Amino acid sequence: MDVGTDVRRAIQAATVGELAWLDRAGLPQARPVTPLLLDDRPAVAFPYAEVSFARRLAAAPVAALVVSDDRLTGRGWRPVAATGRPRLTEDRDGTLFAEQLLNQELRKYPPARALIDSPLLRREHWWYLPRLIVVLDVVTTIEVGARVGGVGEVLAVARDDQQLYVDSVTRPDREGSRAVRVESLAGRVPANGPAVLLGHDFAAPDLERWTPWTTRGELTDGLLTVTAAPTRTAAAPPLGLWRRLTRQRRLARACQDALNG
Repeated sequence: MDVGTDVRRAIQAATVGELAWLDRAGLPQARPVTPLLLDDRPAVAFPYAEVSFARRLAAAPVAALVVSDDRLTGRGWRPVAATGRPRLTEDRDGTLFAEQLLNQELRKYPPARALIDSPLLRREHWWYLPRLIVVLDVVTTIEVGARVGGVGEVLAVARDDQQLYVDSVTRPDREGSRAVRVESLAGRVPANGPAVLLGHDFAAPDLERWTPWTTRGELTDGLLTVTAAPTRTAAAPPLGLWRRLTRQRRLARACQDALNG
């Protein structure tokens, strides 16, 4: 399916997005991602440190890329969700990523600039160029409500027909930990079934800190009976120099181990 010029422009203009999918058990999962376009199709490019995750994601029957957070967006942005079948390309030498996705990532994800923003850096951090590129073969697209200033969450529900329902929502009543009422920002009626709410916050504009949190449970008529709640619902505190260096070393080691394995 052609995702349409407006949807492509929206993904191109978005700095952050939300990825939702159904796992092997048929349960909904979600995480924030950097939304990219490969051959005009929605895509996400994971470093090889996430090889196991990327392969599990590619085995999912359905996934959705949502752009709902209006922070750090460009012209042409609007809140949309594209749903379809995920397809994985293992770009072990980084050629495809470097030729078609590198500039997008550098523009949208500032931490990458410290690793691959020049030929010299790309030689030094060679392990960060190989990517696991997951592309969505889009079947449907829908408009969702804008999460202005990042307020609200993305809802993913596993429907009875083994399809995925996604939307952006708010909690009109913030109180309560065992049952949470959700309302669609687009005025839609949420589906019923196992559900996950994804929230995330980040340090702007550098994205050095990007913290996600999820709330899980069973959604019935807009009421989520919570089975797992997050311990943190705000961005993590700033990292010191030592912790930043340690994080980069761990990423490098994990990427190299996966590429050599």
